[in-house]
Amino acid sequence: MENLIQLNNQLIIRKVTYETHQAVVTAECELVRNNRRVRTSFLISHTDLNRILAKLIAKGYNLDSSFYQTIHFEDGTQIVDCQFDQLDGEPVVLEDFNFNDLVTEIRA
Repeated sequence: MENLIQLNNQLIIRKVTYETHQAVVTAECELVRNNRRVRTSFLISHTDLNRILAKLIAKGYNLDSSFYQTIHFEDGTQIVDCQFDQLDGEPVVLEDFNFNDLVTEIRA
C-alpha cells in the first residue's frame, strides 16, 4: 500500500519499534480522516522514519534520551523503542506527510 497518507488528513504517531539490522520499522499510528480515527500499525522504511524524525525536530520537538529505549541481547541484537506519546505530553500529529517507500499495513 503506497502513499496511504495522501488519503488521510492527519497521521498521529504513537510508537515506533525496530530491531537493528532489519530493513523495516513497525509504527503504531492513528489515521485521522473526516474527524474519524483509526488505530493501525504499519511497516515502514528507516528512510521514512528518518524523515518523520526530521519533521518533528523542525516542528521543535526535543528527541532526547527519554524518547528512546534500547534493549540489548547477548547475541548483539538491539531493539529500539521510540515512545512518541511521551513527547511534550500530547499526540504527535503529522499533516501532509507522504511516505517515499512502500508502506505495509498490519491487520489482524
